[in-house]
Amino acid sequence: MPKTTPWEAHDPSGVVADHQGSVGLGFFRTKRHSTDEGHLKAIFPAGRVGRHGFSLLELVVVIAILGVLMSFMIPALGVLSHRSQVALDLSNLRSLQMAHYQFAIDSKGHFADAGLSHGGLENEEIAWLTMVGRYIDIDQFVRSPLDNSQHWTVPIEGTTDRFRRTSYGWNNYMSRTHSPDAAIDPLDVTDRLSRVKNPSKTVHFLHMASTGAYAGADHVHVENWWIGDSHPDAPAVLASNQVETHVVAGEEGTKTAMANYGFVDGHVQTLSFGEVYARPESNRFDPKVAGIGF
Repeated sequence: MPKTTPWEAHDPSGVVADHQGSVGLGFFRTKRHSTDEGHLKAIFPAGRVGRHGFSLLELVVVIAILGVLMSFMIPALGVLSHRSQVALDLSNLRSLQMAHYQFAIDSKGHFADAGLSHGGLENEEIAWLTMVGRYIDIDQFVRSPLDNSQHWTVPIEGTTDRFRRTSYGWNNYMSRTHSPDAAIDPLDVTDRLSRVKNPSKTVHFLHMASTGAYAGADHVHVENWWIGDSHPDAPAVLASNQVETHVVAGEEGTKTAMANYGFVDGHVQTLSFGEVYARPESNRFDPKVAGIGF
């Protein structure tokens, strides 16, 4: 029987370290820290021993794959961001619409008015911005996340002191001072809830054009959009000078341009221009005909 050392007697695993710093395994002993190169080569393929990091080719492949993935992700993120902005814009319109509705209730059904002009005299005291501002923190809602107009800080064209005050404006048929009916019979103006026959079909709030004279106004002039049957596409073009008809999607000055609209009953909706205006006898602005043909 082989003679065991004191260290082996206390090491049941058979692996011992003697007093000279060697490691014992059965009958074999090797110096600690020695390397069995043949054993390592059997485990690691040639060229792999001691290698760190990636080769240039591997890095190029990884970068190319990341580039392909990003080319798909960036447009998708852009779409998601735009959808989020559209949703927030609808929320702004709804808040303004409901605040004005509360104003009308407190005013025995009477609407506020439009007061910021597109070149003429202004009357900010009667403007809906002032009146609705009594019910909500107006500054939190009057600038749309979809609004990229420079005229918040740069004066309106042709002026030195007029700036954009709101992304949103009024259908002028709802204004007692700017309605086309006011020139005919002031008593016939739709300036109160009881005179709106179809609130869910009648546009109240909309997006003001981001450039031009109407960029600083708080209302449009719908009666100026129609030329005649000989120019059926003219309304979309003329309206785009006053309204940001493509603020959500589509091409400016076309019937398919998409924008958000607020209605007298308080609901908001994304619609194409062709869905809100066809002709004077068929549109969602003039309360006398609102909804006819739609």
